[in-house]
Formats: sequence, C-alpha cells, structure tokens
Amino acid sequence: MRCNEIRERFVDLLYQEQGTPSASPELQAHIRSCPVCQKELAELKDLRATLKVWQDEPPLRPVTVPRVERSRRIWVPFWTFARYAAVAVLVTLAFLGLSNAQITWDKDGFSFRTSLISPPAQAANYYKKEEVQTFLDRVMAESSERNLELIQRAFDIIDQQRATDYRTITRQINESRNKN
Repeated sequence: MRCNEIRERFVDLLYQEQGTPSASPELQAHIRSCPVCQKELAELKDLRATLKVWQDEPPLRPVTVPRVERSRRIWVPFWTFARYAAVAVLVTLAFLGLSNAQITWDKDGFSFRTSLISPPAQAANYYKKEEVQTFLDRVMAESSERNLELIQRAFDIIDQQRATDYRTITRQINESRNKN
C-alpha cells in the first residue's frame, strides 16, 4: 500500500472504539514498516490526547445574546382601509374645489389647471355638439362595417366545415353500403 492510501485510513487506528471498523492486518503491517507513517500516527495520537484534556476557560465577562423579538403583523380590517381611502378622496376633492381646478379635454388634448383666483372666462375651445355627433357617427359606421366583415367570415367558415362534414358522412355511408 502507498502512504497516501494509509493516511486516509488513520482513523481506523486512532479510534479503536466499539462500532468502528478495526484496522486491517495489511494496514498494521505498513505502519510497522514505514517510519514516516509511524511518526504521523504518533503526532495524531498526541493531538487527540491533548484535545481530550482541553477545558474551556470562562469568559472574561458574562456574555448575553440579545433577544430578537419578532414583529407581529397587525391585521387591519378592510373597512379601515376603505375609510382612509374615502377621507383621502374627500381631501383631494376639497383641494381641487378650493384651488379652482379646471380639467378639460378638447381638440388639443387633456389639460389640468389650478389657480387661487378664478381666471376670467375664455372663449371655450371645446368640441361642438355637431363635431361630437359626426365623430361618433364615423366610429359607429367603421365598427359596424368591421362587425359585418367578421360575421361574414364566421359564416364562410361554418359553410366550409358543413361541406367537409357532408362529404365525410357521404363517403362513410357509401363505404358501409359497399361492404354489405
């Protein structure tokens, strides 16, 4: 055996206790013939004996480990959150009312403006009723044309599937007639 393999099995020689495998005669013969392994095994036995008599020294001052308290999760009912949300909405609306908030949506887009003093009346830059009606009519016409296209496509697909099913059934009937 090589010394490297023997060193891995030193535990068998060091701990000859109940429940550990006993050292093989081959292992013991190598230890008796190899002075390097004998020296290393003797050092390990001395170290083991030293560790057996070692005693811990008392600490210089008492050691206390601070106790960490777990934070408890506080469950708040849903209605509490709803009340706070309602108060927040009311405060926001009161602020907007007191600050003369103006929110508009016109041809130029969305705008939001506030002031402490009411601004003088301006010429409105809003959509006229006729413009809104024209816009809505155009949207409705485009969407109804698109819907008609989609419905027609669905009917075409159903007709194709019906024709395919009819051919399949006819073929199966003909095959069953030919077998009989």
